[in-house]
Amino acid sequence: MTKGRRIIYTGLASLLIGIILSSCGKKTGEFEISGTLENVTGNYFFMSHEVGDSVIIDTIPINQKGKFSFKGKVDTLTVMSLYFNQNTKNTFVLVDKNWNVEMKGDMLYPDLIEVKGGEVNESLTDFKNKNKELLKSRADILREAEQSSRNNDSLPVKDYVVELKNINFELANIAESYIKANPEKVASVMLLNTFFKDEASISRLDECLNLLKGRAIDFPVTADLKDFRDKVKLSAVGSYAPHFSIKNLDEKAVQLSNFRGKYVLLMFVATTCDVCRQEKKDAIAVYNELKKEKKNIEFVSIVKDIEQIPLSKNISDSVKWDILPVNGGWSARIFDSYYVREIPYNILISPTGYILERDLHILALPGKLNEEIAKTDKKGK
Repeated sequence: MTKGRRIIYTGLASLLIGIILSSCGKKTGEFEISGTLENVTGNYFFMSHEVGDSVIIDTIPINQKGKFSFKGKVDTLTVMSLYFNQNTKNTFVLVDKNWNVEMKGDMLYPDLIEVKGGEVNESLTDFKNKNKELLKSRADILREAEQSSRNNDSLPVKDYVVELKNINFELANIAESYIKANPEKVASVMLLNTFFKDEASISRLDECLNLLKGRAIDFPVTADLKDFRDKVKLSAVGSYAPHFSIKNLDEKAVQLSNFRGKYVLLMFVATTCDVCRQEKKDAIAVYNELKKEKKNIEFVSIVKDIEQIPLSKNISDSVKWDILPVNGGWSARIFDSYYVREIPYNILISPTGYILERDLHILALPGKLNEEIAKTDKKGK
């Protein structure tokens, strides 16, 4: 073997060894999230993500200066949900194989936390920065309302509702414009999830979902949003009311079909709900007045949290309509099928079984009922 060939072979061997060592050192699928966050209480927070039908939860240490770092592995682009300050504050980031994600911000304003690393995170951070004042104003209003509620031990006077509604509407319009301009981006899906995943926005959610293209369509959150849309539509105004059969306090099965031919007010409440107890007096007064006027309506109370606080045995002394206790809290089947996420919550159903109104305040019922009866009388003529 000549000297020249030995040099070539030696060079090739060195190159192969370098490639092998490089391959061994690379951690395929590993990502890292690190950052510095202000106003974090405690020395840890939780991070969760879904894998198939399972939810993986990690406990992540964070020091007194708000610094943290975590490494993990994923197979594809994944949404990580982060929960701080005893789960009272939350935000999210996206990670993918070999991503280094950095977070910086204040947990008093979780919607304004800057996230660098990965095209989706940086697109969302750019959206946050462009709408910083609106997002900050919204956070300030919500925090003030929370503090007022805590200090007064009752619901705050809702003089902030109009301002909050206006801010949310403006943010939703801005988000919709972004989605229309970027229908292929995963960032658009995350904006849909942030601003349109609520009962009142179903029509806009539906419209924007139909605009998505390419990678945005295939992102798992898109499928979740479609499932959410379809579920809410099942009990939306104008839909046929979902069937139920539940035993009342006398162990008699009560079905929605029992009331066919009458208006029905479904009242979703809980034994643990102070506001529900306060509104009980109004419900009794309205019911008695409607019966005095011989209105064609029945009330039905669906009561959760009976495992925590059992129903009073003498409740039927004052409540003259069917009371249906259910187990399972928020996951009770009827709460789920009617998509009830807050209490007290009232749903008015027509004599033919269609949902006429959702989230109807008990004191607004007489006016709404007269309106519906007038419509029916007009059609009859």
